[in-house]
Amino acid sequence: MNKTQGSSAPATRQTPKRVLSLLVVLVRRAESGEDSSFEFSSVIVPMVIMVLLIAFATIVRAAQMPVWTAASECARAAVASETEYIGRQQARNAALQSLYGNAIDPSSVVITITGDWTPDTLVTCHVHYDIDMSRLAFFAELTGGAVPMDAEVSLRTEPFKSKWQ
Repeated sequence: MNKTQGSSAPATRQTPKRVLSLLVVLVRRAESGEDSSFEFSSVIVPMVIMVLLIAFATIVRAAQMPVWTAASECARAAVASETEYIGRQQARNAALQSLYGNAIDPSSVVITITGDWTPDTLVTCHVHYDIDMSRLAFFAELTGGAVPMDAEVSLRTEPFKSKWQ
C-alpha cells in the first residue's frame, strides 16, 4: 500500500507543476504576441469586416428606396399637367415632399426634369443625392465620405389629354 501511495504522490505533484509551467509559458507567449496575432487575423478581422459590411449595406439599402420613390412621384406629377411650367413645379414639389422625413440632406438633392409636354412624349425625372458616410469608419475613406444615390423614371404624356386647366 505504501508503494501505491508513494508512486501516485509524485505523479499528482508533477501534474500541478506541469499545468502551472504550461500556464506560465502561455501567458508569456500571449504577452509577447506570438500566438495571438494569428488568432486575431484569422478570427477577429473577418468578423470586423463582416460587421462593417452589414453596417454599410444597411445604410445604403435604406437610402435607395427614397430616391426611387422621389423619381417616380416626380414623373407622375410632371405628366399630370398639360402645361410645362406647372408640370415642372408639380414634379419638383412632389419629389421634395416624398423625400421629406428621410435622413437626407436637402442641400444635396438635385432634381432634373427633361422632356416637353406635347402629347405622347416622354418626360424624365432624375433625382440625385449623396448619403453621408463620414461616421462609418473605413468606408468614409473608401467612398470619400459620400455615396451617390441616383434614380431616373420616364413617363409618357397622354396622347389625347383634354384641356382641363
